[in-house]
Amino acid sequence: MRKFLSRIARFFSLPVWLQLPRGLVADTQGMWGLMALISNVNAGAPTQANVTTAGTDSALTAAEAVAGTLILATGASGAFTITLPSTAAIIAALGPTIPTDGTFSKIVRIKNDSVGQTGTLTAGDASTTITGTATIATATTRTFLLTVDTSTTVTFENLGSASL
Repeated sequence: MRKFLSRIARFFSLPVWLQLPRGLVADTQGMWGLMALISNVNAGAPTQANVTTAGTDSALTAAEAVAGTLILATGASGAFTITLPSTAAIIAALGPTIPTDGTFSKIVRIKNDSVGQTGTLTAGDASTTITGTATIATATTRTFLLTVDTSTTVTFENLGSASL
């Protein structure tokens, strides 16, 4: 049943909701127009990224950090850290038209699936804040709310966890 529900959820989790017309790029000048709407809807669309952990530190790319679901796979040799990219890279990965006044948020789930070790989410720089519990035990999914507070700061707020 779990596998069936997973397939249904994956079917409805489209990585792109609206396709930008070829050759057009959303920018801050058209922030309130159709291009901004398309860009922001796509920034909020859930995606999935798979990361193979290695050693005791796994550095995420910006695309992985803003994916809707991040699945950690085997490879860690002990308790490990999951290091976020720089705040500037995270904001850039969300697109140029997202609001930077604290009103844009996105759910990010990190699934520690069969790693066998506990991971700890850590900030990539001083402009990223992680509030609440940042550890992800093995066979657990932890949910964070990624909020763009300003044009130079973001917050990952722990919303809770679920056992697999």
